[in-house]
Amino acid sequence: MTAAAQLLVFRFGADTGYEGHLVGALERIEAGGALRVLDVLFVGSDAETGERFAIDVHQRGAGGMVAPLIGFRLDVEERRRTTRRALGRGLADLITALGATLEAGEGLAAVLVGHDWLGVLDDAVQRTAGTELANTFVDATSLTSLTPELLTAAGSARAE
Repeated sequence: MTAAAQLLVFRFGADTGYEGHLVGALERIEAGGALRVLDVLFVGSDAETGERFAIDVHQRGAGGMVAPLIGFRLDVEERRRTTRRALGRGLADLITALGATLEAGEGLAAVLVGHDWLGVLDDAVQRTAGTELANTFVDATSLTSLTPELLTAAGSARAE
């Protein structure tokens, strides 16, 4: 089985109005229990002053992420305190490097998502002596559009 975590990184322009959409999305990701937010890092730059700010939130469950993220978004002093804590947790080099890629007002969010469902499915496949042939993210809505990929995966198993 391949790793059951996925890294997602997003950039936001200086004119972005966050309005709690990201926090809400993190809550919804975990609602069904199949996915778990393992880690979140947001690095941004104030549009007027260029001041860099950052927050990192770890594996608390989305419910435990909401309050810190909302406080970070709405309160300038909380943003400064949170940034100092993130820098003190050994993230200074990463935050500085990511911050250097941002223009005033821009932001960057990195989210590490754990695919808990994959462990459950892998366990079932292992118990029935199955073998994983393919595990990749695709941009498709039906298996018929993935015919070449399916045939390649099936053929590679025969070649071994």
